[in-house]
Amino acid sequence: MRALEGGTYLGTTARSFQAGGIIISQTHYREKVYEGWHCHEHHHVSLLLKGGNTEHRKGTSTVVGAGDVIYYRSGEVHRNVDTSHPSGNLNLEITSAFLEKYDLHFDTLEKFPAQVHRLKFALLQIYRACSEGYTNPELAIQDYLLPVFSTPVVRHTTEPAWVIRLRELMHDRWNETLLLDEMSVITGVHPVTISRYFPHYFHCSLSEYQRRIKIAQALILVRETPLSLTAIAHHCGFFDQSHFIRTFKACTGWLPRQFREL
Repeated sequence: MRALEGGTYLGTTARSFQAGGIIISQTHYREKVYEGWHCHEHHHVSLLLKGGNTEHRKGTSTVVGAGDVIYYRSGEVHRNVDTSHPSGNLNLEITSAFLEKYDLHFDTLEKFPAQVHRLKFALLQIYRACSEGYTNPELAIQDYLLPVFSTPVVRHTTEPAWVIRLRELMHDRWNETLLLDEMSVITGVHPVTISRYFPHYFHCSLSEYQRRIKIAQALILVRETPLSLTAIAHHCGFFDQSHFIRTFKACTGWLPRQFREL
């Protein structure tokens, strides 16, 4: 088994930055690499920008592709096989020192599934800050990463059935703008209850979560298809291309054309 030091991946690292107790890098996989069991020195999160592979760990296997986020604890043994070529990832390594400094816990991602969705956009924003030479990228790291891991533990960590159903509904009908009344009918929960408790379970407003779902799908279309931005905007349920571009940049920090060229 291989143990990979911080900043090291099995693919080719195109760019790498270190700041404030994190390492963020972009890697490419253009040919077959080592497919054996390995682990990483630090906790890390990867956003798949292109391609994909099959992830093996603890007797389980999962096929992942562009737009997916995967994460591993420090020292967690896993292997990646059947990688598509070319593939590419953005990787965010989080040191134990970083978590200890801010009294954070990596297992927040397991306790609060909505935070994984949020982490995708935090990673893009941090990479933009580092790659564009911000004077103090640590501020961007604090602004975008701390909220993901600092969600307070709620008294009841088990989500109610209506929350699970609502999440499935929004992701199944991601290119629509669902109205609160329709959500109420489908989940069997009063609209006021949904509105009141939505931020408690999703850690953002209802409208913001719907925008993130649309942009998460747009990430795949921008990277994996030759569709025009107008076509992507229409497919993802935006009013027009301008609205789509503004929302895309607000969520990711990148213009769609910049993201397509990453």
